[in-house]
Amino acid sequence: MNIETISGKLGWLPKSTARMIEKRMKKIPKVKKLLDEENAKLMVTLEHSLKPYKDKFERHAALPKSGISHEKILNEIKQMQSLEESRWRDGYVSGGIYHGNQEHIDFLNKVYALQSQTNPLHSDLFPSATKFEAEIVSMVANMMGRGKTTDNAPLAGTVTSGGTESILCAVKVYRDRAREEKGVSHPEMIVATTAHAAFDKAAQYFGIKQVKINVDKHYRVNVEEVKRHINGNTVCIVGSAPTFPHGAFDDIEKLSYLAFKHDIGFHTDCCLGGFIVPFAEKLGYKVPVVDFRLPGVTSMSVDTHKYGYAAKGTSVVLYRTDELRHYQYYASTEWPGGLYNSPTLAGSRPGALSAACWASMLAMGEEGYLKATDSILKTAKQVMAGIREIPELKIMGDPLWIIAVESETLNIYEVLDQMTQRHWNLNGLHKPACFHIALTLRHTQPGVAERFIQDLKYSVAHVKANPGNKSGMAPIYGMASSLPFRGMVSDILKRYLDAVYKV
Repeated sequence: MNIETISGKLGWLPKSTARMIEKRMKKIPKVKKLLDEENAKLMVTLEHSLKPYKDKFERHAALPKSGISHEKILNEIKQMQSLEESRWRDGYVSGGIYHGNQEHIDFLNKVYALQSQTNPLHSDLFPSATKFEAEIVSMVANMMGRGKTTDNAPLAGTVTSGGTESILCAVKVYRDRAREEKGVSHPEMIVATTAHAAFDKAAQYFGIKQVKINVDKHYRVNVEEVKRHINGNTVCIVGSAPTFPHGAFDDIEKLSYLAFKHDIGFHTDCCLGGFIVPFAEKLGYKVPVVDFRLPGVTSMSVDTHKYGYAAKGTSVVLYRTDELRHYQYYASTEWPGGLYNSPTLAGSRPGALSAACWASMLAMGEEGYLKATDSILKTAKQVMAGIREIPELKIMGDPLWIIAVESETLNIYEVLDQMTQRHWNLNGLHKPACFHIALTLRHTQPGVAERFIQDLKYSVAHVKANPGNKSGMAPIYGMASSLPFRGMVSDILKRYLDAVYKV
């Protein structure tokens, strides 16, 4: 018996029952041995793709006795770069690299080099860092409705290390505000099953109960179900604009109205859409209002390092008021080391990244973002038209530029494997089984959309002719999608991270 057999026999179990059985099974020596053996097999497959340089470059498990020359170190880095860059430069990667033009990269690298020693923690020493971050927040706030709100909200925010930290900060704000102002000691937040995993991370880190709501046939959160789950412990509601898996827009207007009515926080996760939605609206595309123009929206997360085309990793978290932002701040008044405060989870931060973000936004300007958005959305229309020509595939929902694909007749993970063999790096998703491509400027290059459709047609035809492929990642995706014992899947993910740190 193996993991797939266990999955087939017990896949009908309720989650709570599966968790209980799993805990007991893991204590049985024979079962533990079986799981260890199965996991070891999976790790061989994962490590092969994760550690391709194992025999190509010298490994350094400890400090060298003498320092290695700059020339040798730089040469080794250049070799690795040359092995990695072709896929994203040629538009084979979903998301990941959002701009990628060499002139833009060189410009950001020059900015970074000039600011490489700066640290926003020492604002007295590096006032340039405070200038950059204040102006980044202000520019993003203007994009997200400042000056257009019914209550003339001033909007406040901070620069963070990425979308995950922006989300963590916002969730912490709602927990702390509810505790301080309403005496809530058992906080809950309402999120869709499609909300970003960062909300689950925030719930784990900050001791908040997640109330997960299913999505409708359009992959948007069920608003009526949200309404039914609001109670005295609810500290915030979350909506995505759009969702990472399927590129769907939750009904932010209705959700934020519910939050406004019940005097609880509402967070629009616009990490992916922040630098697309405002410009798509200006271009005349049909996009919903998702920002602070809606009175119930009290915070937003917007990633500058995605379609803002800044270097990884920066993001912005915005709040409707300074008072909300104050719940994010950390201040220590009794430490012998002196008075200490910081705006985000980190203490020291790379000011060079904020400088590069600021520079990217200024260099792009509104016209640059409008042009980029128009190119991406036009390419998305072309790609979706091509997918619709393949009868075995189905586009999920009504996306703009993040296109999820499923199949009722084929194992979609086998199609994904074939695309991987054809050099593509796409996102495998589950619940339901599918994959997606998040289109970027790299895909707007001549011939890339056509190549994607051509390779997709080939992959579908290959899977039709050769079903049941057990190689590559298809079995792993399939197991993760169907296995009732989620702890086992979690164990695999943790072993994967172990492999990341294996020299």
